[in-house]
Amino acid sequence: MKALNAALIGHGYWGKNLLRNLKESMFVDQIHVADSNPKVIAQLNATERSIHTTTSADELLRSEDIDVVFIATPGSLHFEMAQQALSSGKHVFVEKPVVTRSVEAERLLDMAKKSGLTIVVDHTFLYNEAVQKIKELISANRFGKLNYIDCTRINLGIYQQDVNVMWDLAAHDISMINYWTNELPITVRAVGKVNKRHEVLDLAYIFLTYSSGLFVQINCSWASPVKIRKTIIGGSERMIIYDDVEPTEKLKIYDYRNVENDKSNPKKLLVDYRLGDVTIPKLSLTEPLKAAVTDFFESIIEKRSPLSNIQTGIDVVKILECADLSLQENGKPIALR
Repeated sequence: MKALNAALIGHGYWGKNLLRNLKESMFVDQIHVADSNPKVIAQLNATERSIHTTTSADELLRSEDIDVVFIATPGSLHFEMAQQALSSGKHVFVEKPVVTRSVEAERLLDMAKKSGLTIVVDHTFLYNEAVQKIKELISANRFGKLNYIDCTRINLGIYQQDVNVMWDLAAHDISMINYWTNELPITVRAVGKVNKRHEVLDLAYIFLTYSSGLFVQINCSWASPVKIRKTIIGGSERMIIYDDVEPTEKLKIYDYRNVENDKSNPKKLLVDYRLGDVTIPKLSLTEPLKAAVTDFFESIIEKRSPLSNIQTGIDVVKILECADLSLQENGKPIALR
Protein backbone atom coordinates (compact mmCIF):
# COMPACT_ATOMS: atom_id res chain seq x y z
CA MET A 1 0.00 0.00 0.00
CA LYS A 2 1.28 3.46 -0.89
CA ALA A 3 2.01 6.02 1.80
CA LEU A 4 -0.97 8.18 2.73
CA ASN A 5 -1.45 11.93 2.74
CA ALA A 6 -2.37 13.13 6.22
CA ALA A 7 -4.12 16.27 7.45
CA LEU A 8 -3.73 17.50 11.02
CA ILE A 9 -6.45 19.86 12.26
CA GLY A 10 -5.20 21.81 15.26
CA HIS A 11 -1.57 22.51 16.16
CA GLY A 12 -1.88 23.13 19.88
CA TYR A 13 -0.35 21.12 22.72
CA TRP A 14 -1.51 17.69 21.53
CA GLY A 15 -1.39 18.59 17.87
CA LYS A 16 2.35 19.16 18.16
CA ASN A 17 2.80 15.64 19.54
CA LEU A 18 0.73 14.22 16.70
CA LEU A 19 2.73 16.16 14.10
CA ARG A 20 5.99 14.78 15.48
CA ASN A 21 4.67 11.25 15.14
CA LEU A 22 3.33 11.86 11.64
CA LYS A 23 6.74 13.12 10.54
CA GLU A 24 8.33 9.93 11.84
CA SER A 25 5.73 7.53 10.42
CA MET A 26 6.62 5.29 7.49
CA PHE A 27 2.95 5.30 6.48
CA VAL A 28 2.80 9.04 5.70
CA ASP A 29 3.75 10.80 2.49
CA GLN A 30 2.57 14.44 2.58
CA ILE A 31 1.51 16.25 5.73
CA HIS A 32 -0.96 19.14 5.76
CA VAL A 33 -1.70 21.20 8.89
CA ALA A 34 -4.62 23.53 9.55
CA ASP A 35 -4.93 25.89 12.50
CA SER A 36 -7.29 28.85 12.79
CA ASN A 37 -4.59 30.97 14.45
CA PRO A 38 -2.44 32.73 11.78
CA LYS A 39 0.41 33.14 14.29
CA VAL A 40 0.56 29.38 14.81
CA ILE A 41 0.71 28.84 11.05
CA ALA A 42 3.43 31.50 10.67
CA GLN A 43 5.54 29.83 13.35
CA LEU A 44 5.04 26.44 11.71
CA ASN A 45 6.02 27.79 8.29
CA ALA A 46 9.23 29.16 9.77
CA THR A 47 10.38 25.75 10.99
CA GLU A 48 8.67 23.15 8.77
CA ARG A 49 9.38 23.85 5.10
CA SER A 50 8.00 20.56 3.77
CA ILE A 51 4.60 20.77 5.47
CA HIS A 52 1.61 22.30 3.70
CA THR A 53 -0.26 24.74 5.96
CA THR A 54 -3.55 26.63 5.98
CA THR A 55 -5.84 28.45 8.39
CA SER A 56 -8.86 26.67 6.88
CA ALA A 57 -9.76 23.25 8.30
CA ASP A 58 -12.60 23.05 5.78
CA GLU A 59 -10.09 23.25 2.94
CA LEU A 60 -8.35 20.08 4.12
CA LEU A 61 -11.54 18.25 5.06
CA ARG A 62 -12.85 18.74 1.50
CA SER A 63 -9.57 18.06 -0.30
CA GLU A 64 -9.46 14.96 -2.51
CA ASP A 65 -5.70 14.73 -1.93
CA ILE A 66 -6.11 13.87 1.77
CA ASP A 67 -6.49 10.23 2.84
CA VAL A 68 -6.53 10.49 6.65
CA VAL A 69 -7.47 13.27 9.07
CA PHE A 70 -6.14 13.79 12.60
CA ILE A 71 -8.43 16.00 14.69
CA ALA A 72 -6.79 17.75 17.67
CA THR A 73 -9.28 20.54 18.34
CA PRO A 74 -11.60 21.30 21.28
CA GLY A 75 -14.13 18.51 21.82
CA SER A 76 -17.08 20.67 20.76
CA LEU A 77 -15.70 20.68 17.19
CA HIS A 78 -15.01 16.96 16.91
CA PHE A 79 -18.39 15.80 15.61
CA GLU A 80 -18.71 18.33 12.80
CA MET A 81 -15.14 17.78 11.61
CA ALA A 82 -15.22 13.98 11.89
CA GLN A 83 -18.57 13.87 10.10
CA GLN A 84 -17.23 16.01 7.25
CA ALA A 85 -14.07 13.92 6.98
CA LEU A 86 -16.04 10.65 6.80
CA SER A 87 -18.43 12.16 4.25
CA SER A 88 -15.39 12.98 2.11
CA GLY A 89 -14.09 9.41 2.27
CA LYS A 90 -11.32 9.98 4.82
CA HIS A 91 -10.23 7.83 7.74
CA VAL A 92 -10.30 9.68 11.07
CA PHE A 93 -8.06 9.82 14.13
CA VAL A 94 -9.75 12.02 16.75
CA GLU A 95 -8.57 13.23 20.14
CA LYS A 96 -10.60 12.16 23.17
CA PRO A 97 -13.40 12.65 23.95
CA VAL A 98 -14.53 11.53 20.52
CA VAL A 99 -17.56 13.84 20.90
CA THR A 100 -19.54 15.24 23.82
CA ARG A 101 -22.85 13.45 23.05
CA SER A 102 -23.20 9.70 22.61
CA VAL A 103 -25.85 10.11 19.91
CA GLU A 104 -23.25 11.94 17.81
CA ALA A 105 -20.68 9.19 18.41
CA GLU A 106 -23.17 6.54 17.29
CA ARG A 107 -23.83 8.59 14.16
CA LEU A 108 -20.09 8.53 13.38
CA LEU A 109 -20.01 4.77 13.98
CA ASP A 110 -22.86 4.28 11.52
CA MET A 111 -21.16 6.45 8.90
CA ALA A 112 -17.85 4.61 9.27
CA LYS A 113 -19.50 1.20 8.95
CA LYS A 114 -21.42 2.15 5.83
CA SER A 115 -18.39 3.66 4.12
CA GLY A 116 -15.80 1.11 5.27
CA LEU A 117 -13.69 3.78 6.95
CA THR A 118 -11.65 3.61 10.15
CA ILE A 119 -12.02 5.80 13.23
CA VAL A 120 -9.50 5.76 16.07
CA VAL A 121 -10.33 7.62 19.26
CA ASP A 122 -7.12 8.79 20.91
CA HIS A 123 -7.49 7.06 24.26
CA THR A 124 -3.69 6.95 24.34
CA PHE A 125 -3.38 5.10 27.64
CA LEU A 126 -4.71 1.93 26.01
CA TYR A 127 -1.37 1.82 24.17
CA ASN A 128 0.67 2.31 27.35
CA GLU A 129 2.68 -0.84 28.10
CA ALA A 130 1.88 -0.66 31.82
CA VAL A 131 -1.84 -0.59 31.02
CA GLN A 132 -1.44 -3.48 28.58
CA LYS A 133 0.51 -5.46 31.18
CA ILE A 134 -2.35 -5.04 33.64
CA LYS A 135 -4.76 -6.23 30.94
CA GLU A 136 -2.56 -9.30 30.40
CA LEU A 137 -2.52 -10.09 34.13
CA ILE A 138 -6.29 -9.68 34.52
CA SER A 139 -7.00 -11.81 31.43
CA ALA A 140 -4.75 -14.55 32.86
CA ASN A 141 -6.72 -14.38 36.14
CA ARG A 142 -3.57 -13.43 38.07
CA PHE A 143 -5.57 -11.17 40.40
CA GLY A 144 -8.35 -13.61 41.17
CA LYS A 145 -11.74 -11.93 41.45
CA LEU A 146 -11.52 -8.15 40.99
CA ASN A 147 -12.92 -6.39 44.04
CA TYR A 148 -12.11 -2.71 43.55
CA ILE A 149 -10.26 -0.17 41.40
CA ASP A 150 -9.26 3.16 42.93
CA CYS A 151 -8.00 5.87 40.53
CA THR A 152 -6.50 9.28 41.33
CA ARG A 153 -5.75 11.69 38.49
CA ILE A 154 -5.14 15.18 39.85
CA ASN A 155 -3.01 18.23 39.04
CA LEU A 156 -3.05 22.04 39.08
CA GLY A 157 -4.76 23.47 35.94
CA ILE A 158 -4.97 23.41 32.89
CA TYR A 159 -8.63 24.52 32.77
CA GLN A 160 -10.35 23.48 29.54
CA GLN A 161 -12.73 25.77 27.71
CA ASP A 162 -15.46 23.36 26.65
CA VAL A 163 -15.37 20.33 28.98
CA ASN A 164 -15.28 19.80 32.74
CA VAL A 165 -12.61 17.91 34.65
CA MET A 166 -14.38 14.56 34.28
CA TRP A 167 -14.35 14.73 30.49
CA ASP A 168 -10.74 15.88 30.50
CA LEU A 169 -9.13 13.61 33.11
CA ALA A 170 -11.52 10.84 34.21
CA ALA A 171 -12.02 9.86 30.56
CA HIS A 172 -8.54 8.30 30.69
CA ASP A 173 -9.37 6.13 33.69
CA ILE A 174 -12.75 5.09 32.33
CA SER A 175 -11.21 3.97 29.04
CA MET A 176 -8.57 1.92 30.88
CA ILE A 177 -11.10 0.31 33.23
CA ASN A 178 -13.37 -0.63 30.32
CA TYR A 179 -10.34 -2.15 28.56
CA TRP A 180 -9.18 -4.11 31.60
CA THR A 181 -12.54 -5.51 32.66
CA ASN A 182 -14.46 -6.01 29.39
CA GLU A 183 -17.43 -4.93 31.48
CA LEU A 184 -19.49 -1.77 31.64
CA PRO A 185 -20.89 -0.44 34.92
CA ILE A 186 -24.56 -0.79 35.79
CA THR A 187 -24.71 2.49 37.74
CA VAL A 188 -22.75 5.75 37.68
CA ARG A 189 -22.68 8.28 40.51
CA ALA A 190 -20.73 11.54 40.68
CA VAL A 191 -20.21 14.37 43.15
CA GLY A 192 -18.02 17.42 42.68
CA LYS A 193 -17.36 21.10 43.13
CA VAL A 194 -17.60 23.96 40.63
CA ASN A 195 -14.81 26.52 40.65
CA LYS A 196 -16.62 29.85 40.97
CA ARG A 197 -13.83 31.83 39.35
CA HIS A 198 -13.67 29.67 36.23
CA GLU A 199 -17.33 28.58 36.39
CA VAL A 200 -16.46 24.96 35.61
CA LEU A 201 -16.38 21.69 37.54
CA ASP A 202 -12.74 21.26 38.56
CA LEU A 203 -13.02 18.59 41.27
CA ALA A 204 -15.05 15.39 41.04
CA TYR A 205 -15.43 11.88 42.39
CA ILE A 206 -17.03 9.22 40.19
CA PHE A 207 -18.34 5.92 41.58
CA LEU A 208 -19.08 2.95 39.31
CA THR A 209 -20.79 -0.28 40.33
CA TYR A 210 -20.81 -3.51 38.32
CA SER A 211 -22.95 -6.64 38.18
CA SER A 212 -19.79 -8.67 38.94
CA GLY A 213 -19.47 -6.92 42.30
CA LEU A 214 -16.56 -4.70 41.21
CA PHE A 215 -16.53 -1.23 42.75
CA VAL A 216 -14.65 1.68 41.14
CA GLN A 217 -13.79 5.12 42.52
CA ILE A 218 -12.20 7.84 40.34
CA ASN A 219 -10.88 11.07 41.84
CA CYS A 220 -10.10 13.79 39.28
CA SER A 221 -9.09 17.40 39.87
CA TRP A 222 -7.58 20.47 38.24
CA ALA A 223 -7.16 22.04 41.71
CA SER A 224 -4.40 19.94 43.27
CA PRO A 225 -0.97 21.39 44.17
CA VAL A 226 0.65 18.09 43.17
CA LYS A 227 0.38 15.86 40.10
CA ILE A 228 -0.76 12.33 40.92
CA ARG A 229 -1.57 9.60 38.41
CA LYS A 230 -2.12 6.48 40.49
CA THR A 231 -4.39 3.44 40.17
CA ILE A 232 -4.80 0.69 42.76
CA ILE A 233 -6.45 -2.58 41.74
CA GLY A 234 -7.50 -5.04 44.42
CA GLY A 235 -8.23 -8.67 43.64
CA SER A 236 -8.87 -11.73 45.76
CA GLU A 237 -5.31 -12.99 45.18
CA ARG A 238 -3.16 -9.99 44.27
CA MET A 239 -3.15 -6.21 44.31
CA ILE A 240 -1.36 -3.86 41.95
CA ILE A 241 -0.32 -0.22 42.10
CA TYR A 242 0.10 1.59 38.79
CA ASP A 243 1.87 4.93 39.22
CA ASP A 244 2.19 6.68 35.86
CA VAL A 245 4.27 9.52 37.33
CA GLU A 246 6.94 7.05 38.48
CA PRO A 247 9.72 7.15 35.82
CA THR A 248 10.81 3.50 35.97
CA GLU A 249 8.89 1.29 38.42
CA LYS A 250 5.39 2.09 37.20
CA LEU A 251 3.87 -1.22 38.28
CA LYS A 252 4.16 -3.01 41.62
CA ILE A 253 2.32 -6.28 42.14
CA TYR A 254 1.58 -7.33 45.73
CA ASP A 255 0.99 -11.02 46.36
CA TYR A 256 -1.04 -12.16 49.35
CA ARG A 257 -2.44 -15.49 48.20
CA ASN A 258 -0.51 -17.69 50.65
CA VAL A 259 -0.89 -15.62 53.81
CA GLU A 260 -2.79 -17.35 56.59
CA ASN A 261 -4.17 -15.56 59.59
CA ASP A 262 -2.51 -16.30 62.90
CA LYS A 263 -5.44 -17.70 64.83
CA SER A 264 -3.71 -16.96 68.11
CA ASN A 265 -3.56 -13.28 67.14
CA PRO A 266 -6.60 -12.41 64.99
CA LYS A 267 -5.53 -8.73 64.76
CA LYS A 268 -2.21 -9.50 63.08
CA LEU A 269 -3.40 -8.89 59.51
CA LEU A 270 -4.67 -5.45 60.48
CA VAL A 271 -1.10 -4.24 60.97
CA ASP A 272 0.79 -6.50 58.53
CA TYR A 273 0.81 -4.37 55.36
CA ARG A 274 3.48 -6.51 53.66
CA LEU A 275 1.35 -9.56 52.94
CA GLY A 276 3.62 -11.26 50.41
CA ASP A 277 6.18 -10.81 47.67
CA VAL A 278 6.31 -7.62 45.61
CA THR A 279 6.99 -7.99 41.88
CA ILE A 280 8.04 -5.11 39.62
CA PRO A 281 7.57 -6.02 35.94
CA LYS A 282 10.09 -4.68 33.43
CA LEU A 283 8.43 -2.39 30.89
CA SER A 284 9.71 -0.79 27.70
CA LEU A 285 9.69 2.96 27.08
CA THR A 286 7.72 2.89 23.81
CA GLU A 287 5.70 6.08 23.36
CA PRO A 288 1.97 5.22 23.59
CA LEU A 289 0.99 7.90 21.05
CA LYS A 290 3.39 6.43 18.51
CA ALA A 291 1.78 3.02 19.05
CA ALA A 292 -1.69 4.55 18.64
CA VAL A 293 -0.77 6.26 15.36
CA THR A 294 0.82 3.05 14.06
CA ASP A 295 -2.26 1.02 15.03
CA PHE A 296 -4.42 3.51 13.13
CA PHE A 297 -2.47 3.10 9.90
CA GLU A 298 -2.08 -0.66 10.24
CA SER A 299 -5.81 -1.10 10.89
CA ILE A 300 -6.53 0.79 7.64
CA ILE A 301 -4.10 -1.40 5.69
CA GLU A 302 -5.22 -4.66 7.29
CA LYS A 303 -8.91 -3.69 7.24
CA ARG A 304 -9.38 -4.55 10.92
CA SER A 305 -10.74 -2.77 13.95
CA PRO A 306 -8.14 -0.74 15.89
CA LEU A 307 -7.65 -1.21 19.62
CA SER A 308 -9.12 2.20 20.51
CA ASN A 309 -12.03 2.14 18.10
CA ILE A 310 -15.18 4.25 17.89
CA GLN A 311 -17.14 1.86 20.14
CA THR A 312 -14.48 2.38 22.81
CA GLY A 313 -15.15 6.11 22.55
CA ILE A 314 -18.93 5.64 22.68
CA ASP A 315 -18.72 3.61 25.90
CA VAL A 316 -16.62 6.30 27.59
CA VAL A 317 -18.96 9.10 26.48
CA LYS A 318 -22.04 7.26 27.77
CA ILE A 319 -20.48 6.83 31.21
CA LEU A 320 -19.48 10.50 31.33
CA GLU A 321 -22.99 11.54 30.29
CA CYS A 322 -24.33 9.57 33.25
CA ALA A 323 -21.79 11.24 35.53
CA ASP A 324 -22.93 14.68 34.35
CA LEU A 325 -26.56 13.72 34.96
CA SER A 326 -25.72 12.39 38.43
CA LEU A 327 -24.10 15.71 39.30
CA GLN A 328 -27.23 17.53 38.20
CA GLU A 329 -29.26 15.18 40.43
CA ASN A 330 -27.05 15.86 43.50
CA GLY A 331 -25.13 12.60 43.28
CA LYS A 332 -28.03 10.30 42.47
CA PRO A 333 -26.94 6.93 40.98
CA ILE A 334 -27.75 6.81 37.26
CA ALA A 335 -28.34 3.52 35.46
CA LEU A 336 -26.20 3.06 32.36
CA ARG A 337 -28.29 2.14 29.36
